Amino acid sequence: MSSENPFFILVAEDDPDDQDILQILLDTHFPQWHYHIVNNGQLLIDYLSNKTPQPFPVSLVLIDINMPVKDGIETLKSLRTMIEYKYLPVVAFSTSGNKWMEDTFMKAGGNAYLQKPDKLEQMVYVLSQLPELIKKTGNK
Repeated sequence: MSSENPFFILVAEDDPDDQDILQILLDTHFPQWHYHIVNNGQLLIDYLSNKTPQPFPVSLVLIDINMPVKDGIETLKSLRTMIEYKYLPVVAFSTSGNKWMEDTFMKAGGNAYLQKPDKLEQMVYVLSQLPELIKKTGNK
């Protein structure tokens, strides 16, 4: 990531309360980051398919697993078939601690599966680790 391409997170989250919490935390604790939130996986695919102009290249996708229209795993599988996004880091951010779901997400090409913490301070910490995650996963 260079200064020309700031850290830009594309978020797919259907829960309005979780969207609000993420917006507040990102604006308050990470004002230098850019983000865009969509309500489901299909809207995320549409956004990346240039149906919506992108202000910056996407650094990372943060995706809920349980969403209407197109869930997180289906969305990840679609992303991995798109040449330009085949290696884009995709992180699940879900309330579910279901091991089967985590394994399924990772086998589909996910880079990390993070369970949403109950406490805001923990969520800030988890969010702060996202740039390091990109370095570890090697955004190709």
